[in-house]
Amino acid sequence: MTTAVGAAVPQKPDVDGTPVPDGDEAPRRPAGWPGKLRDALFPDTSPTPVTPRRIALAAAFVGFGVVYSLGRVRGPGAGALDTVWAEDGANFLHDAANMTPWDASTTPLNGYYHFFPRLLAEITTLLPVSAWAVSNALLAAISTAGLALIVYAASGAHLRHPVLRMLVAAPVVAQWATNGEIVDNVATLQFPALYALFWVLLAVQVRRAGKVAAPVFALVVALSTTLALTLLPLAVARAVLRRDRAGVLMAVAIALGVGVQLYTYLTGGAEREIVGVVPNYDPLWNIQQFVELQVPVTFLGEAWIRAKIVHTNEHRALILLAWAILLAAVALAVWRRTRPAWVLAAAASVHAVGIFALQIALRGAVPGRYLLPSLLLLVTATVALLRPSSWTSGPSWRGPEGFGNVPIVALATLLTVVAFANYRHDHQWRTTSVPSWSKQVTANTAVCKADPDLKAVTFRSGPASKRMWGAFAVPCSRLR
Repeated sequence: MTTAVGAAVPQKPDVDGTPVPDGDEAPRRPAGWPGKLRDALFPDTSPTPVTPRRIALAAAFVGFGVVYSLGRVRGPGAGALDTVWAEDGANFLHDAANMTPWDASTTPLNGYYHFFPRLLAEITTLLPVSAWAVSNALLAAISTAGLALIVYAASGAHLRHPVLRMLVAAPVVAQWATNGEIVDNVATLQFPALYALFWVLLAVQVRRAGKVAAPVFALVVALSTTLALTLLPLAVARAVLRRDRAGVLMAVAIALGVGVQLYTYLTGGAEREIVGVVPNYDPLWNIQQFVELQVPVTFLGEAWIRAKIVHTNEHRALILLAWAILLAAVALAVWRRTRPAWVLAAAASVHAVGIFALQIALRGAVPGRYLLPSLLLLVTATVALLRPSSWTSGPSWRGPEGFGNVPIVALATLLTVVAFANYRHDHQWRTTSVPSWSKQVTANTAVCKADPDLKAVTFRSGPASKRMWGAFAVPCSRLR
Protein backbone atom coordinates (compact mmCIF):
# COMPACT_ATOMS: atom_id res chain seq x y z
CA MET A 1 0.00 0.00 0.00
CA THR A 2 1.37 3.40 -0.95
CA THR A 3 0.56 6.86 0.29
CA ALA A 4 0.54 9.91 -1.92
CA VAL A 5 3.14 12.54 -1.22
CA GLY A 6 1.78 15.10 1.24
CA ALA A 7 -1.09 12.84 2.33
CA ALA A 8 -1.70 12.19 6.01
CA VAL A 9 -0.17 8.99 7.35
CA PRO A 10 -2.89 6.59 8.53
CA GLN A 11 -3.13 6.26 12.28
CA LYS A 12 -4.43 3.40 14.38
CA PRO A 13 -6.44 4.15 17.52
CA ASP A 14 -4.95 3.65 20.97
CA VAL A 15 -6.89 1.83 23.67
CA ASP A 16 -8.57 5.11 24.66
CA GLY A 17 -9.42 6.03 21.07
CA THR A 18 -6.57 8.54 20.64
CA PRO A 19 -4.74 8.15 17.31
CA VAL A 20 -1.19 6.81 17.57
CA PRO A 21 1.30 7.25 14.73
CA ASP A 22 2.31 4.13 12.82
CA GLY A 23 5.88 3.41 11.90
CA ASP A 24 9.17 3.52 13.77
CA GLU A 25 7.98 6.25 16.13
CA ALA A 26 4.97 4.28 17.44
CA PRO A 27 5.66 3.76 21.16
CA ARG A 28 6.03 0.27 22.56
CA ARG A 29 3.60 0.22 25.48
CA PRO A 30 4.82 -1.22 28.80
CA ALA A 31 2.42 -3.62 30.46
CA GLY A 32 0.72 -3.30 33.87
CA TRP A 33 1.16 -0.27 36.08
CA PRO A 34 4.08 1.13 34.03
CA GLY A 35 1.70 1.31 31.09
CA LYS A 36 -0.92 3.12 33.16
CA LEU A 37 1.70 5.55 34.43
CA ARG A 38 2.87 6.13 30.88
CA ASP A 39 -0.67 6.89 29.72
CA ALA A 40 -1.26 9.27 32.62
CA LEU A 41 2.04 11.18 32.41
CA PHE A 42 2.85 11.04 28.72
CA PRO A 43 -0.48 10.58 26.89
CA ASP A 44 -0.58 10.13 23.15
CA THR A 45 -1.74 13.04 21.09
CA SER A 46 -2.57 13.83 17.50
CA PRO A 47 -1.18 16.71 15.43
CA THR A 48 -3.07 19.98 15.54
CA PRO A 49 -3.52 21.55 12.11
CA VAL A 50 -1.46 24.70 11.60
CA THR A 51 -3.91 27.21 10.15
CA PRO A 52 -3.65 30.96 9.46
CA ARG A 53 -6.13 31.53 12.27
CA ARG A 54 -3.99 29.64 14.80
CA ILE A 55 -0.87 31.45 13.64
CA ALA A 56 -2.62 34.80 14.04
CA LEU A 57 -3.84 33.86 17.52
CA ALA A 58 -0.35 32.74 18.56
CA ALA A 59 1.13 36.01 17.29
CA ALA A 60 -1.52 37.98 19.15
CA PHE A 61 -0.83 36.00 22.32
CA VAL A 62 2.90 36.73 22.12
CA GLY A 63 2.28 40.37 21.23
CA PHE A 64 -0.03 40.89 24.17
CA GLY A 65 2.47 39.18 26.47
CA VAL A 66 5.27 41.48 25.31
CA VAL A 67 3.21 44.66 25.79
CA TYR A 68 1.94 43.41 29.16
CA SER A 69 5.49 42.73 30.37
CA LEU A 70 7.04 45.96 29.13
CA GLY A 71 4.41 48.04 30.91
CA ARG A 72 5.19 46.61 34.33
CA VAL A 73 8.59 48.10 35.13
CA ARG A 74 8.92 51.64 36.39
CA GLY A 75 12.17 53.47 36.21
CA PRO A 76 13.95 56.80 35.98
CA GLY A 77 13.43 56.84 32.22
CA ALA A 78 10.97 54.83 30.16
CA GLY A 79 10.96 51.91 32.57
CA ALA A 80 12.04 48.62 31.04
CA LEU A 81 12.88 50.23 27.69
CA ASP A 82 15.32 52.71 29.23
CA THR A 83 17.02 50.65 31.94
CA VAL A 84 19.26 47.59 32.06
CA TRP A 85 18.94 45.61 35.24
CA ALA A 86 21.56 43.78 37.34
CA GLU A 87 23.44 40.88 35.69
CA ASP A 88 21.92 41.75 32.32
CA GLY A 89 24.32 44.66 32.11
CA ALA A 90 27.08 44.01 34.65
CA ASN A 91 27.78 40.52 33.33
CA PHE A 92 26.08 39.58 30.08
CA LEU A 93 26.27 42.84 28.11
CA HIS A 94 29.69 43.63 29.57
CA ASP A 95 31.13 40.26 28.54
CA ALA A 96 29.47 40.31 25.12
CA ALA A 97 30.92 43.77 24.45
CA ASN A 98 34.42 43.01 25.71
CA MET A 99 35.00 39.30 24.92
CA THR A 100 34.75 37.00 21.97
CA PRO A 101 31.43 35.11 21.77
CA TRP A 102 33.17 31.88 22.81
CA ASP A 103 34.89 33.44 25.84
CA ALA A 104 31.68 35.14 26.92
CA SER A 105 29.53 32.01 26.57
CA THR A 106 32.03 29.89 28.49
CA THR A 107 32.34 32.34 31.38
CA PRO A 108 30.31 31.01 34.35
CA LEU A 109 28.42 33.23 36.76
CA ASN A 110 27.42 32.23 40.30
CA GLY A 111 28.64 28.68 39.74
CA TYR A 112 27.04 27.79 36.41
CA TYR A 113 26.75 28.69 32.75
CA HIS A 114 23.99 30.89 31.32
CA PHE A 115 23.88 29.88 27.67
CA PHE A 116 20.57 31.45 26.63
CA PRO A 117 20.96 34.84 28.38
CA ARG A 118 24.44 35.14 26.90
CA LEU A 119 23.09 34.32 23.45
CA LEU A 120 20.58 37.14 23.81
CA ALA A 121 23.35 39.48 24.97
CA GLU A 122 25.34 38.67 21.83
CA ILE A 123 22.32 39.63 19.74
CA THR A 124 21.83 42.88 21.67
CA THR A 125 25.47 43.98 21.36
CA LEU A 126 25.25 43.72 17.57
CA LEU A 127 23.16 46.89 17.77
CA PRO A 128 24.29 50.44 18.62
CA VAL A 129 24.81 51.00 22.35
CA SER A 130 21.86 53.40 22.41
CA ALA A 131 19.55 50.48 21.51
CA TRP A 132 20.85 48.02 24.10
CA ALA A 133 18.22 48.73 26.76
CA VAL A 134 15.34 48.44 24.29
CA SER A 135 16.76 45.28 22.73
CA ASN A 136 17.47 43.62 26.06
CA ALA A 137 13.97 44.30 27.38
CA LEU A 138 12.28 43.24 24.14
CA LEU A 139 14.24 39.99 23.92
CA ALA A 140 13.39 39.18 27.54
CA ALA A 141 9.69 39.94 27.03
CA ILE A 142 9.49 38.02 23.75
CA SER A 143 11.27 35.05 25.30
CA THR A 144 8.87 35.05 28.25
CA ALA A 145 5.81 35.18 26.01
CA GLY A 146 7.34 32.50 23.81
CA LEU A 147 7.81 30.22 26.81
CA ALA A 148 4.15 30.77 27.72
CA LEU A 149 3.19 29.77 24.17
CA ILE A 150 5.29 26.61 24.49
CA VAL A 151 3.43 25.72 27.69
CA TYR A 152 0.08 26.32 26.03
CA ALA A 153 0.96 24.05 23.11
CA ALA A 154 2.63 21.34 25.21
CA SER A 155 -0.23 21.08 27.70
CA GLY A 156 -2.79 20.12 25.06
CA ALA A 157 -2.81 16.37 25.69
CA HIS A 158 -3.36 16.83 29.43
CA LEU A 159 -5.65 19.87 29.35
CA ARG A 160 -7.74 19.80 26.22
CA HIS A 161 -9.89 22.85 26.90
CA PRO A 162 -8.29 26.18 25.85
CA VAL A 163 -9.24 27.82 29.16
CA LEU A 164 -7.37 25.19 31.14
CA ARG A 165 -4.33 25.54 28.92
CA MET A 166 -4.46 29.31 29.30
CA LEU A 167 -4.59 28.92 33.08
CA VAL A 168 -1.26 27.09 33.11
CA ALA A 169 0.35 29.24 30.40
CA ALA A 170 -0.68 32.81 31.27
CA PRO A 171 1.07 32.87 34.70
CA VAL A 172 4.39 32.59 32.84
CA VAL A 173 3.75 36.17 31.70
CA ALA A 174 1.71 37.34 34.70
CA GLN A 175 4.45 36.33 37.20
CA TRP A 176 2.97 37.64 40.43
CA ALA A 177 6.03 36.59 42.45
CA THR A 178 8.73 39.28 42.70
CA ASN A 179 7.78 40.82 39.38
CA GLY A 180 9.87 43.91 40.08
CA GLU A 181 12.96 41.69 40.06
CA ILE A 182 12.38 39.28 37.19
CA VAL A 183 10.20 41.00 34.59
CA ASP A 184 11.98 42.01 31.34
CA ASN A 185 15.21 40.53 32.64
CA VAL A 186 17.16 37.90 30.66
CA ALA A 187 19.14 36.64 33.66
CA THR A 188 15.99 35.20 35.26
CA LEU A 189 14.55 33.53 32.16
CA GLN A 190 15.85 30.25 33.58
CA PHE A 191 12.90 30.10 35.98
CA PRO A 192 10.01 30.12 33.47
CA ALA A 193 12.20 28.03 31.14
CA LEU A 194 12.35 25.27 33.76
CA TYR A 195 8.56 25.25 33.93
CA ALA A 196 8.27 25.15 30.14
CA LEU A 197 10.70 22.23 30.05
CA PHE A 198 8.49 20.36 32.53
CA TRP A 199 5.63 20.60 30.04
CA VAL A 200 7.81 19.78 27.03
CA LEU A 201 8.89 16.57 28.77
CA LEU A 202 5.23 15.61 29.28
CA ALA A 203 4.24 16.39 25.69
CA VAL A 204 4.51 13.75 22.99
CA GLN A 205 5.81 15.39 19.85
CA VAL A 206 4.10 14.09 16.71
CA ARG A 207 5.63 16.36 14.08
CA ARG A 208 9.21 16.08 12.89
CA ALA A 209 9.88 19.73 13.82
CA GLY A 210 8.75 19.09 17.38
CA LYS A 211 10.85 15.95 17.68
CA VAL A 212 13.91 18.00 16.74
CA ALA A 213 13.03 21.14 18.70
CA ALA A 214 12.23 19.39 22.00
CA PRO A 215 15.75 17.94 22.60
CA VAL A 216 17.34 21.21 21.46
CA PHE A 217 15.17 23.13 23.91
CA ALA A 218 16.08 20.68 26.70
CA LEU A 219 19.79 21.14 25.99
CA VAL A 220 19.52 24.95 25.94
CA VAL A 221 17.73 24.97 29.31
CA ALA A 222 20.22 22.53 30.86
CA LEU A 223 23.12 24.67 29.65
CA SER A 224 21.45 27.74 31.14
CA THR A 225 20.66 26.51 34.66
CA THR A 226 21.86 23.71 36.91
CA LEU A 227 18.31 23.45 38.26
CA ALA A 228 17.50 21.37 35.18
CA LEU A 229 18.88 18.54 37.31
CA THR A 230 15.52 18.42 39.10
CA LEU A 231 13.81 17.47 35.82
CA LEU A 232 16.25 14.71 34.89
CA PRO A 233 14.24 11.95 36.67
CA LEU A 234 11.14 12.97 34.72
CA ALA A 235 13.14 12.89 31.48
CA VAL A 236 14.45 9.42 32.31
CA ALA A 237 10.91 8.25 33.14
CA ARG A 238 9.76 9.58 29.75
CA ALA A 239 12.58 7.74 27.96
CA VAL A 240 11.91 4.46 29.79
CA LEU A 241 8.10 4.47 29.66
CA ARG A 242 7.57 5.78 26.14
CA ARG A 243 10.80 4.55 24.52
CA ASP A 244 10.47 7.12 21.78
CA ARG A 245 13.39 8.82 20.11
CA ALA A 246 12.48 12.36 21.20
CA GLY A 247 12.15 11.29 24.83
CA VAL A 248 15.51 9.53 24.82
CA LEU A 249 17.19 12.51 23.18
CA MET A 250 15.69 14.90 25.75
CA ALA A 251 17.00 12.75 28.62
CA VAL A 252 20.44 12.68 27.01
CA ALA A 253 20.35 16.43 26.39
CA ILE A 254 19.47 17.24 30.01
CA ALA A 255 22.07 14.82 31.35
CA LEU A 256 24.70 16.31 29.04
CA GLY A 257 23.88 19.91 29.91
CA VAL A 258 23.69 19.30 33.66
CA GLY A 259 26.83 17.17 33.45
CA VAL A 260 28.76 20.06 31.90
CA GLN A 261 27.45 22.41 34.59
CA LEU A 262 28.32 20.10 37.49
CA TYR A 263 31.72 19.07 36.11
CA THR A 264 32.76 22.70 35.75
CA TYR A 265 31.57 23.51 39.26
CA LEU A 266 33.05 20.45 40.98
CA THR A 267 36.43 20.87 39.27
CA GLY A 268 36.66 24.50 40.37
CA GLY A 269 36.03 26.01 36.95
CA ALA A 270 32.96 27.84 38.23
CA GLU A 271 32.80 29.25 41.73
CA ARG A 272 29.60 30.25 43.48
CA GLU A 273 30.64 33.35 45.38
CA ILE A 274 27.71 35.50 46.45
CA VAL A 275 28.18 37.89 49.35
CA GLY A 276 26.18 36.82 52.40
CA VAL A 277 25.16 33.42 51.02
CA VAL A 278 25.32 30.63 53.60
CA PRO A 279 23.60 27.34 52.65
CA ASN A 280 20.97 25.99 55.03
CA TYR A 281 20.25 22.26 54.81
CA ASP A 282 17.84 22.13 57.77
CA PRO A 283 14.74 20.32 56.40
CA LEU A 284 12.44 21.86 59.02
CA TRP A 285 13.49 25.36 58.02
CA ASN A 286 12.97 24.42 54.38
CA ILE A 287 9.46 23.15 55.07
CA GLN A 288 8.65 26.28 57.05
CA GLN A 289 9.63 28.51 54.11
CA PHE A 290 7.48 26.47 51.75
CA VAL A 291 4.51 26.70 54.11
CA GLU A 292 4.86 30.38 54.97
CA LEU A 293 6.12 31.79 51.66
CA GLN A 294 5.78 29.54 48.64
CA VAL A 295 2.15 28.50 48.96
CA PRO A 296 0.86 31.92 50.15
CA VAL A 297 2.63 33.79 47.33
CA THR A 298 1.31 31.25 44.82
CA PHE A 299 -2.33 31.97 45.62
CA LEU A 300 -2.20 35.53 46.96
CA GLY A 301 0.75 37.15 45.19
CA GLU A 302 3.72 39.12 46.37
CA ALA A 303 1.89 42.39 46.97
CA TRP A 304 -0.31 40.90 49.68
CA ILE A 305 1.90 38.34 51.39
CA ARG A 306 5.47 39.65 51.14
CA ALA A 307 4.74 43.28 51.94
CA LYS A 308 5.36 44.42 55.49
CA ILE A 309 2.36 43.45 57.61
CA VAL A 310 2.13 45.16 60.97
CA HIS A 311 -0.22 42.73 62.67
CA THR A 312 1.04 39.16 63.06
CA ASN A 313 -2.48 37.75 63.19
CA GLU A 314 -3.28 39.20 59.76
CA HIS A 315 -0.17 37.62 58.31
CA ARG A 316 -1.09 34.23 59.76
CA ALA A 317 -4.61 34.61 58.43
CA LEU A 318 -3.29 35.16 54.91
CA ILE A 319 -1.12 32.05 55.17
CA LEU A 320 -4.11 30.02 56.35
CA LEU A 321 -6.25 31.43 53.53
CA ALA A 322 -3.72 30.36 50.91
CA TRP A 323 -3.52 26.86 52.34
CA ALA A 324 -7.30 26.71 52.54
CA ILE A 325 -7.46 27.36 48.79
CA LEU A 326 -5.02 24.55 48.05
CA LEU A 327 -6.63 22.07 50.44
CA ALA A 328 -10.09 22.95 49.14
CA ALA A 329 -8.91 22.02 45.63
CA VAL A 330 -7.72 18.63 46.93
CA ALA A 331 -10.96 18.08 48.86
CA LEU A 332 -13.11 18.97 45.84
CA ALA A 333 -11.12 16.60 43.63
CA VAL A 334 -11.76 13.76 46.09
CA TRP A 335 -15.41 14.62 46.70
CA ARG A 336 -16.46 15.17 43.10
CA ARG A 337 -14.98 11.87 41.89
CA THR A 338 -14.76 13.23 38.35
CA ARG A 339 -11.39 11.70 37.44
CA PRO A 340 -9.17 14.72 38.08
CA ALA A 341 -5.65 14.51 36.65
CA TRP A 342 -4.15 13.06 39.82
CA VAL A 343 -0.87 11.94 38.24
CA LEU A 344 -0.31 15.34 36.62
CA ALA A 345 -1.13 17.06 39.91
CA ALA A 346 1.28 14.79 41.78
CA ALA A 347 4.09 15.27 39.26
CA ALA A 348 3.72 19.06 39.34
CA SER A 349 3.57 19.13 43.14
CA VAL A 350 6.65 16.92 43.59
CA HIS A 351 8.66 19.08 41.21
CA ALA A 352 7.40 22.26 42.91
CA VAL A 353 8.67 21.00 46.26
CA GLY A 354 11.92 19.66 44.82
CA ILE A 355 12.92 22.78 42.92
CA PHE A 356 12.03 25.02 45.87
CA ALA A 357 13.94 22.86 48.37
CA LEU A 358 17.09 22.66 46.25
CA GLN A 359 17.22 26.39 45.56
CA ILE A 360 16.74 27.68 49.07
CA ALA A 361 18.92 25.03 50.69
CA LEU A 362 21.85 26.13 48.52
CA ARG A 363 21.08 29.82 49.05
CA GLY A 364 20.10 29.73 52.73
CA ALA A 365 17.41 32.31 51.98
CA VAL A 366 14.33 32.77 49.80
CA PRO A 367 14.88 35.48 47.16
CA GLY A 368 11.60 36.31 45.50
CA ARG A 369 12.68 35.06 42.08
CA TYR A 370 13.14 31.56 43.53
CA LEU A 371 9.39 31.36 44.10
CA LEU A 372 8.44 31.56 40.42
CA PRO A 373 9.05 28.00 39.10
CA SER A 374 7.33 26.37 42.07
CA LEU A 375 4.47 28.89 41.84
CA LEU A 376 3.86 27.88 38.23
CA LEU A 377 3.97 24.19 39.09
CA LEU A 378 1.57 24.60 42.01
CA VAL A 379 -0.86 26.41 39.73
CA THR A 380 -0.62 23.47 37.34
CA ALA A 381 -1.31 21.03 40.17
CA THR A 382 -4.38 23.01 41.24
CA VAL A 383 -5.74 23.24 37.69
CA ALA A 384 -5.25 19.48 37.32
CA LEU A 385 -7.20 18.86 40.53
CA LEU A 386 -10.08 21.11 39.49
CA ARG A 387 -10.22 20.02 35.85
CA PRO A 388 -13.94 19.73 35.00
CA SER A 389 -15.18 16.42 33.62
CA SER A 390 -16.89 18.25 30.78
CA TRP A 391 -16.99 21.76 29.38
CA THR A 392 -20.02 21.12 27.20
CA SER A 393 -22.78 21.53 29.81
CA GLY A 394 -23.62 24.23 32.31
CA PRO A 395 -23.07 24.01 36.07
CA SER A 396 -25.00 21.34 37.91
CA TRP A 397 -25.61 21.36 41.66
CA ARG A 398 -26.74 17.78 42.09
CA GLY A 399 -24.67 15.29 44.05
CA PRO A 400 -20.90 14.94 44.38
CA GLU A 401 -20.41 15.63 40.68
CA GLY A 402 -22.13 18.98 41.02
CA PHE A 403 -20.52 22.40 40.92
CA GLY A 404 -19.71 21.79 37.24
CA ASN A 405 -17.32 24.50 36.16
CA VAL A 406 -17.66 26.66 39.28
CA PRO A 407 -14.37 25.62 41.00
CA ILE A 408 -12.20 26.19 37.93
CA VAL A 409 -13.95 29.50 37.21
CA ALA A 410 -13.35 30.55 40.83
CA LEU A 411 -9.65 29.67 40.50
CA ALA A 412 -9.36 31.58 37.23
CA THR A 413 -11.02 34.61 38.83
CA LEU A 414 -8.72 34.49 41.84
CA LEU A 415 -5.56 34.23 39.73
CA THR A 416 -6.72 37.05 37.46
CA VAL A 417 -7.31 39.34 40.45
CA VAL A 418 -3.94 38.41 41.95
CA ALA A 419 -2.19 39.02 38.62
CA PHE A 420 -3.65 42.52 38.26
CA ALA A 421 -2.97 43.32 41.92
CA ASN A 422 0.69 42.52 41.24
CA TYR A 423 0.94 44.11 37.80
CA ARG A 424 3.36 46.70 39.07
CA HIS A 425 5.41 46.14 42.18
CA ASP A 426 8.25 48.50 42.95
CA HIS A 427 11.58 46.83 43.62
CA GLN A 428 13.72 48.36 46.36
CA TRP A 429 16.65 48.90 43.97
CA ARG A 430 15.44 48.40 40.43
CA THR A 431 12.76 51.08 40.55
CA THR A 432 14.83 53.77 42.25
CA SER A 433 18.54 53.00 41.78
CA VAL A 434 18.98 51.99 38.14
CA PRO A 435 20.03 55.00 36.06
CA SER A 436 18.43 55.88 32.75
CA TRP A 437 20.24 54.09 29.91
CA SER A 438 19.67 56.89 27.40
CA LYS A 439 21.14 59.46 29.78
CA GLN A 440 24.17 57.25 30.38
CA VAL A 441 24.67 56.84 26.63
CA THR A 442 24.49 60.61 26.07
CA ALA A 443 26.94 61.38 28.87
CA ASN A 444 29.41 58.62 28.01
CA THR A 445 29.35 59.40 24.29
CA ALA A 446 30.41 62.95 25.11
CA VAL A 447 33.21 61.66 27.37
CA CYS A 448 34.55 59.33 24.68
CA LYS A 449 34.48 62.00 21.99
CA ALA A 450 36.24 64.48 24.27
CA ASP A 451 39.16 62.10 24.86
CA PRO A 452 40.28 60.21 21.72
CA ASP A 453 42.68 58.07 23.78
CA LEU A 454 40.04 56.80 26.21
CA LYS A 455 39.44 53.07 25.77
CA ALA A 456 36.23 52.51 27.74
CA VAL A 457 33.60 54.21 29.86
CA THR A 458 31.52 53.09 32.81
CA PHE A 459 27.84 52.16 32.73
CA ARG A 460 25.66 50.98 35.60
CA SER A 461 22.83 48.47 35.76
CA GLY A 462 22.11 48.76 39.47
CA PRO A 463 23.01 50.54 42.69
CA ALA A 464 26.69 51.23 43.25
CA SER A 465 26.49 49.51 46.66
CA LYS A 466 25.84 46.11 45.07
CA ARG A 467 29.08 44.51 43.91
CA MET A 468 27.51 42.14 41.39
CA TRP A 469 25.49 44.96 39.86
CA GLY A 470 28.23 47.56 39.92
CA ALA A 471 30.01 49.42 37.17
CA PHE A 472 30.77 47.70 33.87
CA ALA A 473 32.78 48.82 30.90
CA VAL A 474 31.68 49.60 27.37
CA PRO A 475 34.40 50.27 24.78
CA CYS A 476 34.57 53.84 23.54
CA SER A 477 34.86 52.46 20.02
CA ARG A 478 31.17 51.54 20.30
CA LEU A 479 30.20 55.14 21.20
CA ARG A 480 32.29 57.36 18.93
